[in-house]
Amino acid sequence: MTKKRIGIYLLITFGLVWGVIISYLLGGGSYDSSEMQFILMFSMLCPTIGVLITRKITKEGFAVTGKDSLMLGITFKDKKWVWFLLALVGPIIYFDLGELLYYAIFPQAFDPAALDSLGIPGKLLFLIPLSGISSSVVVSFAALGEEIGWRTYLYPKLEELYGTTKAVIFGGIIWGVWHFPAICAGHNFGHGYFGEPWSGFAVFTVFTMGVGTILYYLTRKTGSVWAAAFMHAANNVFSSFTVLGLTYSDKNLSGAALQSPLRLLILSVPVLIISVFAWRKMVK
Repeated sequence: MTKKRIGIYLLITFGLVWGVIISYLLGGGSYDSSEMQFILMFSMLCPTIGVLITRKITKEGFAVTGKDSLMLGITFKDKKWVWFLLALVGPIIYFDLGELLYYAIFPQAFDPAALDSLGIPGKLLFLIPLSGISSSVVVSFAALGEEIGWRTYLYPKLEELYGTTKAVIFGGIIWGVWHFPAICAGHNFGHGYFGEPWSGFAVFTVFTMGVGTILYYLTRKTGSVWAAAFMHAANNVFSSFTVLGLTYSDKNLSGAALQSPLRLLILSVPVLIISVFAWRKMVK
């Protein structure tokens, strides 16, 4: 029954997203269009749609909290508030560490003038992460559409069948592959990079395996999907909105430094390191 539920869930979730995006692209649609942006927003709801339909078909029920539930409850007792706080500020830390690594490899990409052009006085730079955190809380309602599907449904069922290690590996791969049509359209990496779209597929799947492990760890620690939704939203915001991220400029870059998949791979190094610690904690 667990395998059946996974199959139905994936069929619905992939069918909706792949079907809509591929049909739109084959019909001559472009990534920069307002229609495509609407499709991407709709896509974030599809994992939850898949869960609800699967639960209905297989008579699994719609428990809000507890075992095998949607995990929509939220509590700050027993110091769980610490994990919710980490969910919001963690992406600031690991993306800025990634930026430092990127600038160490490609110092010509660092351009303080890019930050100055925003017109923000130096003494007010602290508002950038605060603004990002506020945005993450708001955007978390959209991220919830994905997290109910991946972290409260697919990952636990994969873990039930195959154990924790295979669950985070298989889950991360599936989550990455789900994004492939959007990447083909230009999402995350744009166009014109070396090995398009295969290098984009590979790098993004490595990223989803890493960050998916962290998101699942947060879900298990808090017993709530909201922690993962907060971090998912913060990932989307802070991947390009940290102080160091805003000092990035490609005007002096050439060759490998201009390859967007390589940039994400370097930025992902701290994420992958943290994911290993999260995996070890879950396995223990």
